Amino acid sequence: MAGLVRRGSGSDRRMSSTARPIRRASLALLVVAVSAASTAPQAAAIGLQTRPADPVVLAGSRLPSLLGAPPRRVVAFRWAGGWQQVPVQVDERAQVDLGAAYGQSPAGVTALTYTDPGTFIGPDPNPNLDADDQVALMSRDSGSKAVGDRDPSGTLPGSGAELRVRDPLAAGQVGYLYLFRTGGSRDPSAERQYVHYDFHLVSGAYKETYDTASGPNPESSTVDSPYYDQHFSDRWIDDQIRLHADHATGVDILDRHKNLFAPGNCVRSEDTFSSGEGAFVINKSGPVRAIRTYVGANSGPYTERQHIFYDRREDVTTFLRVHPIPGVMDFFDYSPAPAGMTYRNSLNPAGVRINGIPDAPTPGAFTWEQVSGSQGGLSIVNSFTADTPLTVGSYYLDDSSPGGGAETQCTGDGAAYGSSGLQVTSSIPNTDPRLGAAAHVTDTRYLFFGPPSIAANTGETQAQQIATPLKVQVASR
Repeated sequence: MAGLVRRGSGSDRRMSSTARPIRRASLALLVVAVSAASTAPQAAAIGLQTRPADPVVLAGSRLPSLLGAPPRRVVAFRWAGGWQQVPVQVDERAQVDLGAAYGQSPAGVTALTYTDPGTFIGPDPNPNLDADDQVALMSRDSGSKAVGDRDPSGTLPGSGAELRVRDPLAAGQVGYLYLFRTGGSRDPSAERQYVHYDFHLVSGAYKETYDTASGPNPESSTVDSPYYDQHFSDRWIDDQIRLHADHATGVDILDRHKNLFAPGNCVRSEDTFSSGEGAFVINKSGPVRAIRTYVGANSGPYTERQHIFYDRREDVTTFLRVHPIPGVMDFFDYSPAPAGMTYRNSLNPAGVRINGIPDAPTPGAFTWEQVSGSQGGLSIVNSFTADTPLTVGSYYLDDSSPGGGAETQCTGDGAAYGSSGLQVTSSIPNTDPRLGAAAHVTDTRYLFFGPPSIAANTGETQAQQIATPLKVQVASR
């Protein structure tokens, strides 16, 4: 567990009057999350409100009127009896040989990835919005269809794009967002920052001090939103989650986000990954989302993990690129603080109590997991994809004093509280393109940060939403 304390419970979580605008706002205002661009009265529940945690992310290719615009000249609005500016973010991407992440010559492993002038990946060769860049907004910021033909002040005529956002799972749930170019008088953030990511490398500036050949490279990096905060102490070592919505206690519920070949097999782990060669692809904190992406997992130097942080959700994707391995586990081991929380998954909807006393929930591949209690609510939707046959199952261990063998705790605090996640029990063939024919194996975990009152079926609902994304139609304004 991390030693860094960024937020407490109760009155300790209140920010000073000098805090960023997002921290001064109440949670009710954050649900609306707009800054007024007119004096018109604001309607109460306009736009799409069924998925407040979900973003709207579009490739630049879908926005022809904005192609070529500098990222800071792209702004967004909704209509609520008048124009109201909302946050938008442009994230630049390019086809990159991942050898560049190490500051080396091409390695023969290319990917469409985010770019960052602060890492060895460097900036996008095209500094303006191009076809493979992404534009991100929040679905809950949508409003009604705009009335009239007058564009918002400070925007360029003829540059507008109308986004019609629909929830396929909720009949009649539609919202509208509008994108424009600005001449520079408006800021894309709309004076909001929904989530803040502080990449803090203990050794100093990344390019000057990070050892890409060998770790560890200690960090004290943090993610902070009104709904959760998180801490990283090295590239692969995620060791704190605290939940803050609706009077959650705010205790640290996470020991480690862990990775192993198999239970008790300590040959490879998040510790050995961080101690070997590796590098960052991007570290970015924007008004809508933050992005943390890195490569390097021992003999898989181009195995990649990507974290995308929103204020109520985190998307964690692992791209496996390594020689044949006997299997893999991707799981959360919780700290003693969640004692008393209930663990559920799609195979065990009634749940079991996390208390350090062994349980035997029904095993098998599940689509979602959930822990809930006074400490807060956390749902995890799992999406595992492979173009080769693999046997995927589950892992669960709740034991405050685990034994040896398969119960050996390779990393973390030595106890297993509600340790749970997916496990590939079959051998995985080569996934490294440098070694010849390579399979594609990707694991994404969607984390939803919620209140203590989270319903028992919330994980099921969110799994349906991930499987049925929002539909977005784009038209000229």
